[in-house]
Amino acid sequence: MADVELVTDVESLDALAPEWDALAAASGLPQLSPAWVRAWWRHIAPDGAAPRTVAVRDGGRLIGLAPFYVEPAGGGRRDYRLPGIEIAARLAPLALPDREWEVAEAIGAALCAAGPRPDALRLEGIPIEGLWLTALRDGWPGALRPPLRLMNVDGNPLMSMSEPSFEDWLAGRSSNFRQQMRRLRRRFAEAGGVSRVATRETLAADAAALTRLHALRWDGRGHSNLVDLDERFSAFVVELGERLLDDRRFALRILELDGEPICAQLFVRAGGTTLFVNGGWDERHAALKPSLLCLLDAVQEAFALGVERFDLGVGVQSYKLRFADGSAQLAWGVLMAPGARFPLTAARTVPALAQARLRDGARRVLSEQQVDKLRAARRRLRGAR
Repeated sequence: MADVELVTDVESLDALAPEWDALAAASGLPQLSPAWVRAWWRHIAPDGAAPRTVAVRDGGRLIGLAPFYVEPAGGGRRDYRLPGIEIAARLAPLALPDREWEVAEAIGAALCAAGPRPDALRLEGIPIEGLWLTALRDGWPGALRPPLRLMNVDGNPLMSMSEPSFEDWLAGRSSNFRQQMRRLRRRFAEAGGVSRVATRETLAADAAALTRLHALRWDGRGHSNLVDLDERFSAFVVELGERLLDDRRFALRILELDGEPICAQLFVRAGGTTLFVNGGWDERHAALKPSLLCLLDAVQEAFALGVERFDLGVGVQSYKLRFADGSAQLAWGVLMAPGARFPLTAARTVPALAQARLRDGARRVLSEQQVDKLRAARRRLRGAR
């Protein structure tokens, strides 16, 4: 029988960090590591959010952990969420291999006994290919299974990195890809370009450059959570770097021309997985294709570190697909807990489901540019109100 602990204050999370970090490495989820989650709590967490972390042990050994938090009720639906969807997807509880079902049952029992009791688990960017969607639903205590409603599915390009070296990997790409990458590297070098990673001395300035370049890329193109976060995202990146730089589990890669950053991309690592978090680049240098060059340098470094999988993040943008050799699907959904408040939960979930169906229908008949214009118009209307 597993022992379950519910942690309800942020400071107590530090005591779990060493074992928690090992679970994140075993799961290949740097976005659920203690360094990431602690930085999120300090800089990104919404006002009034409270931790409801479930730690599951067997014989004293930590076998699973789910760092949920609960948002203020405010008279509406009480949602439990995993932290960080504002920055990256592929969010799921952590568990040792083959212990997911046992951990899911423990999570359900702990959350049902928590205060306030959850009306719903918002599962955001959770991998469909894993067990968690089914395990959390079927492991929920009681005779009634909580209904699961999916609202959105998005792609997640991946690189398996099964080749023995970067050179072997490059040799396996198309001749067009190899020629283009060599030409771009040569042109960048001839222009005096420099590719580097942030150090402790440059971290704050490089995090600010990442935030600025990302905002430039999204100007007039739609919505980005990182643009909304602005300086809070920069502060998050700085703290994450301070915690992970020494172990080479954090890389903020910068491309410079004449000392000016023209591209910035953020990568974090846990176990054998490197995650491309996000980035931005200066369109004045579009001819050099800095996003491709920066990503190529990051892949080369990942091979040198012995990385086994390169997670290119949510979204099937064309430049990612040039590197990927596979793809997963990530889902956004709601697990609605049975109980006296279920009618209220269902009533408050229906509008979101209808909006998701409308959005999916628009994507099928409109171009991506048209969808972006609609998003921009909606933001302007909200601002006017």
